[in-house]
This record gives sequence, structure tokens and C-alpha cells, in this order.
Amino acid sequence: MLPLDKIHEKDGGLLVNGDLTIVAEVAVLEVIGKLDVPEESSLEKENIDVNGFRVLPSQVGTVSYIFERHPDIASEFRPKNQHLRSACMNVLLSLIETMCQPSQELSEDDLADANAALDYLADTGMNLSWLDEKLDLLSEKKKKEEAGETRVQEIEEELKKLKLKCADLEVQLEKEKADVSVARTPFSFEDVV
Repeated sequence: MLPLDKIHEKDGGLLVNGDLTIVAEVAVLEVIGKLDVPEESSLEKENIDVNGFRVLPSQVGTVSYIFERHPDIASEFRPKNQHLRSACMNVLLSLIETMCQPSQELSEDDLADANAALDYLADTGMNLSWLDEKLDLLSEKKKKEEAGETRVQEIEEELKKLKLKCADLEVQLEKEKADVSVARTPFSFEDVV
């Protein structure tokens, strides 16, 4: 967003000979599908139906296992369009993959995004109460981890101070032992006479 007067400035303005040129750089992160293959024939052959959801062959085992464990997951699922159904299943698989990451790799934003994805899937009619419970547990684990990390740092600082104090006390102890040793030494004959 730029104010219009910024565009028209004589020095540093964005207009060159009355033209505004906008340049954008695009980076391709991932290519999905093939551009030179007719839409349906390629996708229909690659995707496999699992309980009404078209999934990639690599996803069949995972999706089948989800339906095995939670047979009522899609009992009230509303979208009939196969592309929307597949998209929802991909969101679910991505959500599960996110939840399987080590908690130290997940940020608060990641957990908020996971909750938003879960809410979206629930709005489509998917029965995901089991996943909601797991996400709550994951959030709780993350809070405990963060609290634990804070406590570990506090204890380490306290221990460092105690170690320094112990080192100081050991020096004092050695000095006192030397003083006591000197005090215990009896006078010699020469000292007395």
C-alpha cells in the first residue's frame, strides 16, 4: 500500500514517463500434477478411492488406517465434489503430520493454525472429536515443555550460583584448615625459651 502522492513524487517516485511498472519475483516451491496431461485421465488413474475419497497411492495406507480407527469420520461429511473431498483429506493428513512433529519444532502459531484447520474440517462435517482431544493434549504438552524449559533455565542459573558459592567456601575451608593447622602446631623449645 502506497499513498498516491508517493507514486507521483519527482525524486524517488515510481512513475517513469507516465508508466508505473510493477515487478514481482515468483519462486516455485512445489509442482503438483502434470501440465501436459489431460485433467481427468491422469488424475483418475493415479488416485485411488478410499471410502469415497480419492487419494494418492502413497496415502492409501494412511487413509485406510484412519477409517479403520475412526469409521464414522465422514458419516456427516457434506462436500460431494471430489476435488473438495480430496482437498479436505489432504488438510487432515497435513494436520496429522504437523501434530506428529516434535513439540520443540512447533510454534504457538503452528498450533493456532492446526486449530484453525481442525475447525475448518469440523465445519465440513468431519467427525474429528478424537483429533480435537489429541490437539488439546499437544497444546498442553507444548505449554508444559515451555514452562519446563523456563524452570530448567532458572535451576541452571541457581545451580551456577551455588557452584560458585561452593567454590568460594572450599577456598575458605582450605584457608581455615591451614590456620587451624598453624594454631595446632606446638611451640618448639626455641619458641618458648
